[in-house]
Amino acid sequence: MLLVVLLLAVGIGLFAYGAVTSVSLSQQQDARTRLAMTQVKDALIGWSAARTPTGALPNARPGELPCPDMNNDGFDDGTCVAGAIGRVPWKTLGIPEPKDAAGETLWYAIAGTFRIFNVNGDPIHSDTKGNITVYVDDTTTTLTTEAIAVLFAPGLALGTQNRDTVATALCPTTGTTIARNLCAANYLETAATVNNSTTNGPFILAMGSDTFNDKVMAITTADLMPIVEQRVAREVINILKAYKTATAALGYNGGAGAYPWSDCSDGSADYGENRNRVPSTNPLPVGWGTSGTPSLPSWLTNQGSTGQNWIWTIYYTVGKNYLENLGVDCTTCEVGQTSLSVDGVWGKEVVLIMTGPAGASRPQGYVGIGYCDQPQWAAYLDDPENNDYANDRYVTPSSTAFARDRLYTIP
Repeated sequence: MLLVVLLLAVGIGLFAYGAVTSVSLSQQQDARTRLAMTQVKDALIGWSAARTPTGALPNARPGELPCPDMNNDGFDDGTCVAGAIGRVPWKTLGIPEPKDAAGETLWYAIAGTFRIFNVNGDPIHSDTKGNITVYVDDTTTTLTTEAIAVLFAPGLALGTQNRDTVATALCPTTGTTIARNLCAANYLETAATVNNSTTNGPFILAMGSDTFNDKVMAITTADLMPIVEQRVAREVINILKAYKTATAALGYNGGAGAYPWSDCSDGSADYGENRNRVPSTNPLPVGWGTSGTPSLPSWLTNQGSTGQNWIWTIYYTVGKNYLENLGVDCTTCEVGQTSLSVDGVWGKEVVLIMTGPAGASRPQGYVGIGYCDQPQWAAYLDDPENNDYANDRYVTPSSTAFARDRLYTIP
């Protein structure tokens, strides 16, 4: 009897150990997959923020994302339709091949609005939104309607999925006959009627089952744009510094140099205005790219078909003493002050405010177009002290939201 009890106890212990081991293995596999997806997400954001027209592609710009790898060579294809689905272009990103716990390379879909310039000539800036929908569990719960990219870990083949590298067949995703291992339908499944292998989505993050084992990660504007804005702010700051250096060499302000007057209406500088936007077309007192002044990069001024560009979403202001003729003709400078104040401390020459991703209150079209005295910045700037447009005093917003304003100054 004692032997039977002991054997039964050992059996129960082994069963429990097996169950724990199985759960632990599953958790480890999930963790490995999540790590791979997170690394790809970080690589995509880093690649996007570092884009520069001095590289191989003359129209490269911060904010854009690479097209998916459609032929499994590790490189982006250089062209893609909106919502295209392919493997992660890991060689383009400069990372090791990202694989899930099943040993499959991660897949990737891209929103049309964030594609590279040669297939998407519209600007990418703070107001640009993704347009891919991702559901959770079913179509009644939405994770986001504005994903800029979606990552997929396909897991093991299920059902009739065929990942043969030689045999070809009609691919439901592309509508063309291609090798089976290039077709997303042989890697991604359907849950709650949502098919993850459909170009442009919608996509779904759902519980695993015998017919669904995709792992899904959405990348949103909240993930990307704050990092890209930092890159753009540094670029604009350097351009303004170079402008001041060039005007110093020309003798402005006794050799101290001057920053351009601001633009509040149409892209050209408005004489006498010290706050609104960096002039994108005709700065004063000296034009862009003349007499040693820098030129603005095309990605900063490109409007595409939208009528807007990066400049329209960035607030710019200059202290009186750092304008032409020490600002004697400044009509908007705060009376009695020669510089700008941030958090109660005077002495700033320039303040740039990156306004964060667009919210529902953003006006359509230009900000304050044609209205120097009614700039509508309240729809862009979070803090009342920053959007009152009444003085040269600014504050660092207390908000920690991803969409908060971020201040950049000289010095």
